[in-house]
Amino acid sequence: MGISEIWWTGFGSAVISIGMTLVGVYAFRMELVWVILGFGLFVAGYRVMQYGTYGWPDRAPAEIREKNLGTVSKTGLGLLISVCLSAYGFVLMGEAVHTQSIQPMLLSGVSVVLGYIVGHKAANDEVL
Repeated sequence: MGISEIWWTGFGSAVISIGMTLVGVYAFRMELVWVILGFGLFVAGYRVMQYGTYGWPDRAPAEIREKNLGTVSKTGLGLLISVCLSAYGFVLMGEAVHTQSIQPMLLSGVSVVLGYIVGHKAANDEVL
């Protein structure tokens, strides 16, 4: 790993850390918009690390560029759905802690797992 990859990895990690800090703080305040923003930063940081390490789409090998043509809107929509599902799941987790109720806890788990699966499929074209 060269200096460039190390820089992109460090920068992406910092963005992820800021995003997850927002998620952690605002999930327990049950403020969905801030949690969505935090997960959005998480996804952005993750993509920065991927592109910084493996190459931006215009520098990627031809077979990867061809595979990704026409999938930008599908990927963006999938990531948006993923972020919203995950954020909602974390807000439900905050509610479950405050109310000590089983229903939001169960719905939280379902929402977060579905958000992860949708996001991973959108970002990497693989479910896991």
